[in-house]
Amino acid sequence: MSIPSHRQPPAPAGAGPSAGRVDPTLADRLTDAVLLAGLPVAFGDQGPGVRIRPARPVDDGDRCAGVAALDWLPSPRLSGAAAMAEPGAAAGSAREVVETAMINALAEFLPALGLETSRDRTGRELRVDGRAALGGGLTVPPGVLVARPAGPTPAELGLPAGVVHTVRRSATLAGLPLAAHLGATGITLTPFTPTGGADDRPGAADLGWNPARRLADLADSSLPEAARAAAARTAVDGAMRHALGTALRACGTELRWLHAHHRLRAFGESASTIRR
Repeated sequence: MSIPSHRQPPAPAGAGPSAGRVDPTLADRLTDAVLLAGLPVAFGDQGPGVRIRPARPVDDGDRCAGVAALDWLPSPRLSGAAAMAEPGAAAGSAREVVETAMINALAEFLPALGLETSRDRTGRELRVDGRAALGGGLTVPPGVLVARPAGPTPAELGLPAGVVHTVRRSATLAGLPLAAHLGATGITLTPFTPTGGADDRPGAADLGWNPARRLADLADSSLPEAARAAAARTAVDGAMRHALGTALRACGTELRWLHAHHRLRAFGESASTIRR
């Protein structure tokens, strides 16, 4: 699998990273980690996905040359709606909620992939230092992918079209991929597992998250890296479920956490739907 690169023109031999420039090795490490988690990478200012950019110094004493900062860019549709909306309107609020949820998810799972994160002194910018690229990150050996069935689609699972459409619409606004079938990367939809409570109602579906196949297959392999990959998969799953519960709700899906059962359940369209 070819990995998109954020590499910039090489610096002169022996030179350290300059201001306004991300360490190229770190950029490649971050790109691969984001893709392993199952998220898209945004290039430039066009979403959706994780944008990797140089950190912005808070003041003259903030030595952040070579340090990467991460942003989440939702769909251009949500960004455009937020830009055109009145202050306090649903689109602007939704964009902020989605961006915050996804940045928090990155901070939660990137350490499991070998990339420690930190915040700038204001607490706003999520950063990864260039020194993180020197450590031992999770490496997926070539040929780790195994043949496996694609898995059923939401329609083949008998999920109601309404809830599938609503989740797809909210995911698209947030900039998140929806898995076309249970073996694909992104948000998965499955028939809800009855819990005996009031949330067992027709039209609902349980949500999950699939990382990239490379990470999943490495975690399920007998290779020495399998245990570390399994821990990373667990970290990604937990972080993304938390993010989905916030981001999809902000984009118009009625959701509920069933904490006792560790399930995230979608019920359809919420009242606060964003329209443009």
